Amino acid sequence: MACDTAIDLENNVRGILSPNGLLPLGWFDIDGQPALLIGNVGSSLWSAFSKSDQLADGKRDPMNRWTEITISAMVDELRPGLVSEIRYPFGEPNWPFQDYARQGLGVEQSPIGLLIHPKHGLWTAYRAVLVFEQRFEVPKPEISARPCDSCLEKPCLNTCPIGAFAEDGYDYIACKAHVASEPGRTCLDGGCLARQACPVGRNYSYERRHQAFHMKAYI
Repeated sequence: MACDTAIDLENNVRGILSPNGLLPLGWFDIDGQPALLIGNVGSSLWSAFSKSDQLADGKRDPMNRWTEITISAMVDELRPGLVSEIRYPFGEPNWPFQDYARQGLGVEQSPIGLLIHPKHGLWTAYRAVLVFEQRFEVPKPEISARPCDSCLEKPCLNTCPIGAFAEDGYDYIACKAHVASEPGRTCLDGGCLARQACPVGRNYSYERRHQAFHMKAYI
């Protein structure tokens, strides 16, 4: 019965969010309260976001603003008082979204720092967490082997043109400088080459305009 509540809520959330390309990704607990991780897989949100007023108005942080508006509207469609809190991976406070994803999806970190999903690879983004008022049992994620452990060549670590990624860390300063330079136009316009080199979930990789949007925001 308890898990039925989670399934029903997840289906309701999915139905409301699907036109905007967002979806529920996984359940977990925050201090005993049920929490549902929301995000996108690949460029599922791009069609809706690319037509949004937030992208067109030229103001800062269009995807963050669009996310807040979209999630808030979805919560308003649910039963009043059902959601006690919405958490976002931007603004203050700085919530631990990588930990939320580990708990909700059972995923682990890849050699280049991004969390890797056994099916979707490096192409899942976490946009919000809904914390529910009512207490009920939530489904546990299926734990899969980290695909990186069986990847011998690890192309993500040897594809970056300036070698920004290594087993012991990520040189984000050199990366940003390269992407902002003329030699870095390939990365700026088409996305991170190291991320695209991962063989897992390539069918879910962001479309070119989506990639370019994030790279421009990054620098």
